[in-house]
Amino acid sequence: MNNAYNILNDNFQTQISFLQDMIKYNTELDDNPENNDAPFGKNLKECLNFLLNHGENNGLTVKNIDNKVGYLEIGSGDLIGILGHLDVVSAGDHSSWLYPPYDAVIKDNKLYGRGTTDDKGPLIAAYFAMLALKQSGIPLKKRFRLIAGTDEETSFRCIKRYLETEEIPVFAFSPDANFPAVHGEKGLVVLTLKRNFYHQGFEEIKLQGLTAGERVNMVPDTATAYFSGNIAKLKRQLEEIAGDDLEADFFEDNFLKVTAKGVSTHAMHPEKGENALLKLFKYLSHEELDYGPWELMRWIRASYLLLNDNCSGKKLGINCSDDISGPLTINLAVARYRGEDLTIKFDIRYPVTLSPAKMEKKITRVVEQMSMLAQVSKHLHPLYVEKDNIYLKELLKAYRDNTQDQSEPICIGGRTYSAMLPNTVSFGGVFPNDEELAHQTNEYIDLDKLKSMTKIYLDGLINLNNL
Repeated sequence: MNNAYNILNDNFQTQISFLQDMIKYNTELDDNPENNDAPFGKNLKECLNFLLNHGENNGLTVKNIDNKVGYLEIGSGDLIGILGHLDVVSAGDHSSWLYPPYDAVIKDNKLYGRGTTDDKGPLIAAYFAMLALKQSGIPLKKRFRLIAGTDEETSFRCIKRYLETEEIPVFAFSPDANFPAVHGEKGLVVLTLKRNFYHQGFEEIKLQGLTAGERVNMVPDTATAYFSGNIAKLKRQLEEIAGDDLEADFFEDNFLKVTAKGVSTHAMHPEKGENALLKLFKYLSHEELDYGPWELMRWIRASYLLLNDNCSGKKLGINCSDDISGPLTINLAVARYRGEDLTIKFDIRYPVTLSPAKMEKKITRVVEQMSMLAQVSKHLHPLYVEKDNIYLKELLKAYRDNTQDQSEPICIGGRTYSAMLPNTVSFGGVFPNDEELAHQTNEYIDLDKLKSMTKIYLDGLINLNNL
């Protein structure tokens, strides 16, 4: 085993350089790829193949499945899966970063870049742990398969494709959440609501467009509305009632552009952010404002009253909680309005002990309260693995031996690939009390923490191998 640890240490600078190369691929989803050979975009295809080629050159068994998902494998025996992803959420305004998000700059022992913590850094840590295990010559009684997806942040189409034709592991873990381990994940509902609001034709001020949010699993940090008509009057009114978090500027001579600013965060804990769309609704709900479509104006006022409760769903009548995973949260994530058609999207996370059937009743209540047509775009049932699971106990042992932290596994509001496979948990790579940097501006990974998690993953693989 000492040989495996020596290999890990000797390869650490190579690991850092390899991770930098991975970060330099801008692997945000391309919604309109040039061809079917790159279903989620050219950069994601190239990043996946860069990883697979490296594995093949180092003697691992590799497979590319339609450029949607691939795997790297060592050993023989029962299959243990490691589930990670290469896609990232939008980096947003690049000028707001300390360093460009795809330059992979190292400063003060921190590697900056989109994806450093979610999820390329932990994925590469697990990969280099596999390499060290293979090169050490330790007899392998298990097969370890690192499954690398490319659509985790959006629709899980990658892992769904894997499940169509590939072997299901007897146990798996995902290096895409928290240490010591995550044995429960809240249920997730993505709810899309639509409604038409028609101009009457004689409104003095008209709301012509509204946009907020790019991804449903993020709290929107910007929300913008466009008005026509007597925009000078509206500008004066907004300047009287607005705070520093609202800007109102003339746009292309005939429009007033009204922008609310918030603070983005992951939708698994929306209360930690500041929802720019709700801020915009707050200002547009002011009693002194009068604009059309009037039916939309009234809807915005009513909706703000229903949603202004710190993401709890209490005013909608859907709030609930349990002692294992905590409260339900609801995030108004996306809005699009142009002319007449309004579309909004909610991200709802619900406790692990709430049955999917009861959650569906709560969804019906939301739809009724919001007075819109609805479609459930996604419904992932809660994940829960008992703490005495034999595989989980071996992972926990690896973590505890390396950190002397005896903490119990936790439940989270985030969703990972773990929910897609049976007998699966998340294992790292965020350490307890560390700042959660996933989906944040200036995302980075501390290189000492990267080294520590790689050692933990190596010990975890060794422990699992000995079962």
